[in-house]
Amino acid sequence: MRQLTSIKIFIVSAFTLALLLGCKSTPSTVDYDTDTNFGQFSFYQLTDTTKDTSAPSDEITSERIKEAIITQLSGKSLSLVEKDGDLQVNYFTTLEQREKKSSFSIGIGGSNRSSNSATGVGLGTTIPLDSDFNTYIQITIDMHHQGKLVWRGFDGFEAEQDISPEDKQKGINEVVAKVLANYPPKK
Repeated sequence: MRQLTSIKIFIVSAFTLALLLGCKSTPSTVDYDTDTNFGQFSFYQLTDTTKDTSAPSDEITSERIKEAIITQLSGKSLSLVEKDGDLQVNYFTTLEQREKKSSFSIGIGGSNRSSNSATGVGLGTTIPLDSDFNTYIQITIDMHHQGKLVWRGFDGFEAEQDISPEDKQKGINEVVAKVLANYPPKK
């Protein structure tokens, strides 16, 4: 009886750990010039993204990203200027089609238990539900000072093909906030 209770505790603990690890968000990727004093910057300007590095983006998405960047940087005491900013900030997007991982699993099991031993048999299969694709949208934010790249961060989110405008805005805001949470760098 005591052994059965220990097994139940182990199973519940393993299940809880698996849930926690599954919900863990991945950190944004950030790189920066370690010789740069980021405390010296007060003003930034948004600059155009080079067309060859960015996935085609519509004007609405572009404006959403710009607004999210402005919101985050204003919370970091940086002021937006039209020209001659300490930092020139631009961004670009990367789009990737990813197959949906939707599936349904069926498991069949059985056991035979006698007084001193137990045997078990199990069978499982996974059935795909659909073959649609999602789009992974990665947003990369670059910061230049005097023509030199001094900070870069990127992250992304996966979006259904029929994502609503509100959900797309929410995804963009969350990604930009996660990336810029790492600015200025903590040395």
